[in-house]
Amino acid sequence: MSFYPKPSEPGGVLIRKVMALEKSRGLKLPIREPVLIATSAGVDSMVLAHLLSRYGRNFVSHDQITLLHFDHGWRPESAGRERDAVERLARQHGVGFLHRPLAAPLVEGGNVVNWEDDARKKRLSVYDELAGPERPYRYVITGHHQDDVSETLFWRFLRGEFDQSREGILFRDYQCLRPFLHVRKAEIRHYAEAEGVEFHEDPTNSDADRFRAWMREKVFPLLETQFPAVRDTVAGYVRRAVSEPEVEVSGIVTGK
Repeated sequence: MSFYPKPSEPGGVLIRKVMALEKSRGLKLPIREPVLIATSAGVDSMVLAHLLSRYGRNFVSHDQITLLHFDHGWRPESAGRERDAVERLARQHGVGFLHRPLAAPLVEGGNVVNWEDDARKKRLSVYDELAGPERPYRYVITGHHQDDVSETLFWRFLRGEFDQSREGILFRDYQCLRPFLHVRKAEIRHYAEAEGVEFHEDPTNSDADRFRAWMREKVFPLLETQFPAVRDTVAGYVRRAVSEPEVEVSGIVTGK
C-alpha cells in the first residue's frame, strides 16, 4: 500500500479542514510524537482513524499512530465485532492497535448509575495514564465533530451552564485533540461511503430515552425544518467566541 495516495473528493475536503483547524490553533505540524486515536468502531472515529492513517502524513507521522479501542462492558459487540473492526483497520493501514477493557458500569440498588458519565470518567482515567507530556503517547485524538458542538451548547443552554464554555467542546484539552470540530456529521458519512470505511453503530446512540440522543434524533431535525442552517450558525458563533477567522477551503467556509 502506498503511503502517499490521492484521497477521494470528500477525503480532500476533510483533510484540508483538519489541517486548517490545527494550524489556526497554533499546533506544530506534523506531530512527530506517538499519538492515540480513540476508535470505537462508530462512523466518526473510524473515519478519523482512516483519514489520518491513510492521508494524514502532514498531520502526524504514520509510524506514530496507534488506534485505541475501549470495551465499556455494556454490549458483547464491543469486545467482539467492533474490536475486530478497529484492529482490522489498524492492520490494513500499518498502524498500532491497543485494546482496553473497562470495568462494568457501577450499580447501586440494582440500577446502573449514569452509564455514559461512568464510561467517560473511565476513558479519561486511561487517557491520563497513557497520554501527556511525560507519558508513552503525547495526545489522544478523538472524533468529536461540529454536530457534537451544536448539541453540547444546546444542552448547556438548557441546563443554565452556557457561560461555562462558549466553545462547546474544546479543540485541545490537556492531552486530547479534536480535529473534526469544523466537520459536519454528513461529511463524515460521505467520506465513509466514498472510501468504503467499515463501521458499526452503537444502538444506544439513537436511543431517544437518552438526552443527547433525543436532541440528535428529535430536536435538531425539527429545528432544521425551520432553520436549515442552525448547526452552521452555531459553528459560526463558536468561531467568533474563540476569535477564529474564517477562510474558504475548497468552497467550504471553515476556520483559518
